[in-house]
Amino acid sequence: MRILKYLIAVWTTIAIYTVSAYLVGPTGILALKQLSVERDKQQSNIEALKELNQELEGTMNALKYDSDTIMVYARELGYGTGPEHFVRIVGLGGTRKQRATAGQITVPRAPNAIPDRILWFIAICTGAALLVLLSITEFIQERRIRWRYYK
Repeated sequence: MRILKYLIAVWTTIAIYTVSAYLVGPTGILALKQLSVERDKQQSNIEALKELNQELEGTMNALKYDSDTIMVYARELGYGTGPEHFVRIVGLGGTRKQRATAGQITVPRAPNAIPDRILWFIAICTGAALLVLLSITEFIQERRIRWRYYK
């Protein structure tokens, strides 16, 4: 029985560490789910940046090759052709429009996982507690047997 209780404690320690590492460890299922959510966020951000890039390329091509587009942008900035006159009203703010945005920054978050050393600590403490419990039960059984023979 003595060797069996040691083996049970060791196997319990290994089993608890294995199951906990598989579920909540740094490479476990929980961390994998969190990383897949972050991957989806990054992919959607990349798609939004691709759309923005296409829009900006269209604007750039329009500015390179279309004089009417240049004229519209110039008027928004306050420029005009020769005979035009402008009246500027002070205090109403500018009419300038912010046309281009650079996109959004998405910062990936690290997955919330329990470190390996904590998982090992929990598993070893559980194994040690089981070993103590088995030792106490064995001690109580030996005391009962001795008590019966003593009477």
